[in-house]
Amino acid sequence: MIAKWRTLLWIVSLLLLFSIWTHGYAQVKKLYPVDEAVKDPSLFAFRARLLKAIQKKDATFLHSILDKDIRNNFGADGGIAEFKQTWHAERPQSKIWSELLNALALGGGFDEKHVFSAPYVFSNFPEDLDAYKFGAVIDDAVRVRREPNLHSEVILTLSFDVVKVLDWTAKRNPVDKREWITVEVSGNRKGYVVSEYLRSPIDYRAIFEKKDGKWLMTAFIAGD
Repeated sequence: MIAKWRTLLWIVSLLLLFSIWTHGYAQVKKLYPVDEAVKDPSLFAFRARLLKAIQKKDATFLHSILDKDIRNNFGADGGIAEFKQTWHAERPQSKIWSELLNALALGGGFDEKHVFSAPYVFSNFPEDLDAYKFGAVIDDAVRVRREPNLHSEVILTLSFDVVKVLDWTAKRNPVDKREWITVEVSGNRKGYVVSEYLRSPIDYRAIFEKKDGKWLMTAFIAGD
């Protein structure tokens, strides 16, 4: 009788391991969306106004909420003049509008000094993981394919998982016109995810601080 139970337990264990391997459970970690802006009504209202300005591509308003020492990269002195020269927000085609919208659309979080950082992928990313080697899936039921095209086999789906990224260089498929990022999933398998569903924690992030009763953007920066 004991031998039969041991055999049954062994079979169940194998089935569980097979399920984990085939369905992609036991990814690195989960990173669910977070938006703490609702904790501060003044920030919530400020962000709503900024989002409206982004929609209208209102460079005047954008420049008005910049801190005088805003950080724009890790190598220069910073400041509003440098921001203007970098982004040229007065041009409707400036990438500042899409990059800033992408960051703000993904919520964010406060630190211990009540500084707000967006997106949540930056503010809440696990500190024990290498920001250069891992990325966050920012949607539910994202398909990982064997090859970088929409007709390739789906090897598993991911939902707000943190995954290892083998190559951040996007591979553009001329047929489906999508860009694909190479990732590693359970079982050391290589797969491809459409780039719009995967974000690096060191991609562009916006930092906001309240100074003299007014919210200002003190940094809009990428890298580490």
